[in-house]
Amino acid sequence: MHILLVDDHTLFREALLHVLNQLDSNTLILEAANAEEAAQLVSRIRNLDLILLDIDLPGVDGLTALPGLRELAPTVPIVVLSGSETAAHVTRALQNGAIGYIPKSCSSHEMLGALKIILQGDVYIPPRLMGKLSSPILPVEHSENGELSPSLLTTRQIEVLELMTQGLPNKSIARTLNVAEGTIKLHVAAILRALGARNRTEAVIQATRLGVLPPITE
Repeated sequence: MHILLVDDHTLFREALLHVLNQLDSNTLILEAANAEEAAQLVSRIRNLDLILLDIDLPGVDGLTALPGLRELAPTVPIVVLSGSETAAHVTRALQNGAIGYIPKSCSSHEMLGALKIILQGDVYIPPRLMGKLSSPILPVEHSENGELSPSLLTTRQIEVLELMTQGLPNKSIARTLNVAEGTIKLHVAAILRALGARNRTEAVIQATRLGVLPPITE
């Protein structure tokens, strides 16, 4: 597993190395102290599995650098690590392409659990932060003409869509996929927004029209 850690504090990076090595016995950690170094590494390393990005970086801050890193590595999960727990920072991180937000105040055990969830294809926001968001937001890819690009939906979003066609509520979908109900709410909100749907029924119809889901048969 190849992980890029972007943080300007050497001491924090050194401490985090011990945590990250618990994810996989063959973990290789690459380090960058700012956004420019991170972009250079992402451009050069093509087999990254995860990017951990601090917000408070010298020069270009992490939230500003996020869209560029997402463009360089569209399929690599980017997780924001931050000392901030404000709703504005969480929302902006998700809007700019992050699929996880982990406060630096969390324990190593909580961080490992969060990273495992993210590496399985889910989004992660601590429950205490999720309650601060006025509305759930997740990044969604679009094509150049502004329409949803179905091929760029995450595997988990498609799984949620398929379960939505069965009329399952969020709690049942969460139980089926073995994730938190709050995570499912985030996925459903992102799916509705991406499809321009007002409700779950419209979302299923639109997804079928776009070919994300197979045609509904009687």
